[in-house]
Amino acid sequence: MFAQFDDHHHGGSHVGVWLAMPLGAQEALVYADPKRYFVPPYVGPRGWVGMRLDGRPTWKKVEQVVREAYDHIAARTRPRAETAAPRGRRR
Repeated sequence: MFAQFDDHHHGGSHVGVWLAMPLGAQEALVYADPKRYFVPPYVGPRGWVGMRLDGRPTWKKVEQVVREAYDHIAARTRPRAETAAPRGRRR
């Protein structure tokens, strides 16, 4: 899972999305725009970031951040290619 929809969670005042992000992204986004980004409950300590979708977001930016979250999780779940050379017979 790379994203979770937030529809007034526990009576919250916003509609948003929680996104799994790479190390450091949460701090950078929340610091740069605390009105748009926040640390979500439960998954925030694991680096996820909340993004408010109400209040006329820039949808290109939403797409960019959602794609970054997807790529972050997809990179961790893709099978790794064999890097070792095939083993020959032992003598």
